[in-house]
Parts: sequence; structure tokens; C-alpha cells
Amino acid sequence: MLVWRDKDMANNLQFDAVIFDMDGLMFDTEQLGLEGYRHAAHQHGYNLESAAFHDIIGRTVSDAKRLLQEKFGSDFPVEKIREGRRRYLAETRNASGIPIKSGLMELLEYLKKKKVPLAVASSSSRRGVERNLKNVGIIDNFKVIVCGDEVTHGKPHPEMYLKTADLLSKHPSTCIVLEDSLPGIEAAHAAGTIPIMIPDMQQPTEALFLTRSTMYEYTSQATGRNPRKNNDLRSRYDGSSSQGQ
Repeated sequence: MLVWRDKDMANNLQFDAVIFDMDGLMFDTEQLGLEGYRHAAHQHGYNLESAAFHDIIGRTVSDAKRLLQEKFGSDFPVEKIREGRRRYLAETRNASGIPIKSGLMELLEYLKKKKVPLAVASSSSRRGVERNLKNVGIIDNFKVIVCGDEVTHGKPHPEMYLKTADLLSKHPSTCIVLEDSLPGIEAAHAAGTIPIMIPDMQQPTEALFLTRSTMYEYTSQATGRNPRKNNDLRSRYDGSSSQGQ
């Protein structure tokens, strides 16, 4: 697997809790979100290219609105487009459900057996987070949930991860953070946690590699698959760390 984490961390991680991002990490929602934004923007006469969407991955609603209006102008109808996106996602969810990432259930079961406290720190609203977690029956796995509408500063600011660690009654340095986005990894690093990047639509940048993290490569003990060719949460976790205490 490909893992990005703080360069000063030892190979054998010692940790007391694991904090999960949600969109793009547990659920395959980022691509659906892009499709939803494109669909809604087109209805209002805008062509929302992938690059614009990539800029708002991992951001709170207020930050995403600001970034979009900076790019397209203050008259860009963010709320109308977000409402169109919500309808698109609801239709998709009702038709086929929101797909979970491969290996998520196995990872949650593994951590449950090890009695590792778990949390979610997501830029999405609490309503959306709880809906997704309840729909697949995993909300009870998480001791703490912190959402984008409950913090003053969104990712890449560390507030969300500092708040989550505090509610877990854990020091940030003992918390693994699983993230798929660059703002999320920046936030986790700034909070002093153990950041691990599992790339989805955003890939680690050279700047991140040089200044934030070291890339470690492992062969999955569980699957034996080529780590560069899979995006499996379980295979990215197996063999990469010590067992939680």
C-alpha cells in the first residue's frame, strides 16, 4: 500500500485511536459529487471542470462557496447549484445507494476487535454524515463524530482534528488520521496527529512529499495485490502499523 505519514514517525506506529474522514475515504462520494456539481452547474449555464471541483475536495460548505465564487465571480449561484447537486445525489442514493470503499467493513471489524476508539471528522454536515453512516449500519462504531458545520475553521485548519482528539480524550499525537484529500492531510499534520493518506481523486503532491510526509510502501499481507493498483482500505492498513493499545 501507499501510505503518507509524518516523516518523524517510527515504522511501528503506537496509537490510541483512529479518526476517519468520510467522503472519498469511507464512501465513494467524491466522484458522485463531481458528477452532481457538473450536472447542476450545466443547468445554470456553467461548465464546472474537474480542476475546480478538486479545489473544494475536503472543504467545508462555507469554504467551498468562497472558493467557487472567487473562481467564477460573486454572482455564481452556489446555493442553487448545491441544491441541484443534493437532488442528484439523493436520486443516485435512492436508486443504487452510495457505494462504500472496499475494505472498510473489514477494517472497522478489525479495529473493533482490538478495542480501538474510532471517530469521524468530516467536512460534510452532520445531517449528511449521520445519514450515510446510518444507511450502511456503521454509525455505532464511532465514539465521536465532528462535522464541518460544527467548527469555525474547516480543513486544512487543524481545528476539526484537535476537537475530535479532545472529545476522544486522546492526545493528537496518539491518533491515526485516515484521509483522502490534501486539505485533510494538511489539517491532520497541523494538528499533530499521525496522518495517513489513502488517495482518491487527489494524489499526494511533490510539495507534500518534501515538506510534510514520507511515503512508505507495503505489500498487503491480506491480499498480496500490487499496492499501486488497488484502493482497498484494508490492504492499505494491514501490515502498516502496530496493533492499537
